[in-house]
Amino acid sequence: MGVSRFLSAVRLPILPRLALSSPHVLPRVLRPLASPRNYCSGVIRSPFDDVEIPEVSLSQYVFEAQEPYAGKPAMVDGISGASYTHGEFREQCHQLGSALTRLDVTKGDVVGLVSPNCPEFPVTFFAVASIGATITTVSSAYLADGIATQLVNSGSSVVVAHKGVLAAVVEACKQCPKVRHVIVIHATPDDEKAGLLSFHKLLKDDGKRFPHSVKINPKEDVAVLPYSSGTTGLPKGVMLTHYNLVANLHQLQHKEISTLGDNLGEDQEVFLGILPYFHIYGMVPCMAMSLLSGSKTVTLPLFKSELYVKILEKYKITYLHTVPPILDFLANSDMVKHEHLKPTHTVLCGAAPIGPTLISELLKKFGTKIYFQEGFGMTETSPVTHVTPKTKFVMGSTGVAIPNTLTKIVDLNTGQTLPPNGGEGELCVKGPQVMKGYFNNEEATRATIDLEGWLHTGDIAKMDGDRNVFIVDRLKELIKVKGLQVAPAELEDLIRQLPDVADVGVVGMPVDHASGEAPRAFVVLTPGSQLSLKTIEDFVECKVAPHKKLSGGLEYVEAIPRSPTGKILRRELKAMALSRMTQ
Repeated sequence: MGVSRFLSAVRLPILPRLALSSPHVLPRVLRPLASPRNYCSGVIRSPFDDVEIPEVSLSQYVFEAQEPYAGKPAMVDGISGASYTHGEFREQCHQLGSALTRLDVTKGDVVGLVSPNCPEFPVTFFAVASIGATITTVSSAYLADGIATQLVNSGSSVVVAHKGVLAAVVEACKQCPKVRHVIVIHATPDDEKAGLLSFHKLLKDDGKRFPHSVKINPKEDVAVLPYSSGTTGLPKGVMLTHYNLVANLHQLQHKEISTLGDNLGEDQEVFLGILPYFHIYGMVPCMAMSLLSGSKTVTLPLFKSELYVKILEKYKITYLHTVPPILDFLANSDMVKHEHLKPTHTVLCGAAPIGPTLISELLKKFGTKIYFQEGFGMTETSPVTHVTPKTKFVMGSTGVAIPNTLTKIVDLNTGQTLPPNGGEGELCVKGPQVMKGYFNNEEATRATIDLEGWLHTGDIAKMDGDRNVFIVDRLKELIKVKGLQVAPAELEDLIRQLPDVADVGVVGMPVDHASGEAPRAFVVLTPGSQLSLKTIEDFVECKVAPHKKLSGGLEYVEAIPRSPTGKILRRELKAMALSRMTQ
């Protein structure tokens, strides 16, 4: 069961080259934040006071915050029980950073990380960031072709891979001539004989080659390069700087937002690290925040109901991140009892819209002592832009803008900014957490961030008089399967590889509030073709990750509806399918 994902996004002039480490600054207008006059014009600032964002590297920001917790546990492997403290974590990052330097990984290089959640994941992530290199996180659910596409596009020269996905990574690297080294988490002697490097042997490095003199420019140097489909098209590298990530972590610690440490005394917060760390939701609010706050995290590589409940019971989770499928499991499964969440004070949910019914079911089962918090964000905003404040929960809302963040709702027809209670339009945001741009893709960046620095999310929303934002619909073409992104264009390009396919369109079909949507393909065959639907389905299944399979079905059509410019009219396809289902 795959879980995780927040959201994504429209407009810019010809920009300077978008390098991973560049002296150029994108034309984003971040300050001053909106004045009362702006509020009347529909540009809405956060109800919270701004916070001063430290201009430091991500690793410095986290390592310094960990110092008081050096002797406390940081990460525990939920399968093996292996663990390390916050102090040991920093030491391992130092040792791995030195080992990577010996392998000629330097500032500006890109390191690919393909691994399910495990304690070695954050060590790799922060070791790479601390030496000024960039890490691109790859879904461990990807097959070889998907892994290769990201490694090639990102320019990765070194790959760190978990033993469980090694076969796919090795196959992928045959298509990646730039990859010099593959480092294996839990390597075997046979792996080393084949020329692969052992992660745990690299951790024995004496640390003497760590590049203490490396100069990181927080606002310009890219720390992480996750991939997102944005509003349309194929996945693209999202350049998130050290400053972007530090900003979002700092924003989320605002006293009127964060419940971390509330009423715990000297005890540690305990996280359950189940949301995939390759994805921005798992990466920043879960993984990075747990380390920053001196918390303990129990990692799990994937969701299995029995194991999940066992971890809840054994480790007394206090701070629980979820996505709609997990929230549905907690609220409605007989396996989860009231006592399992007795130590839990906060449940957070993101990645996809949540219905009021599901929230009500959760609170009815576990009581109002649990603080339920919903948020909105996207890979391109590091990820959080809106969250439920501690003071007031509004059912159906994704909350209010976090500190240092501006919001506006833009009329889809006129382009005018709408005032609160002024109707529905596209949600646009601006803040220090907004990405630097898409890697080597100026066109996509211009289509997402406009001349004034507003990031257009591709989501249709409305706002009430108290600045609460409600997501109504999506302009974007993305399909959300259990919180995970599926780009229709990716599946369409794949299906077009079959010689008998003349045209194809893919849309997301509604399933239920837990699963969200399922991809469905509409196929036009060449004249006289006998290509079967089963052949198409099998072809796709062997090429993509499980959440990208055509679980919503597929059908033949005479033609794909398109606009005069050739754009697929996906709403017409979806409406056509829905009408047939109701007949």
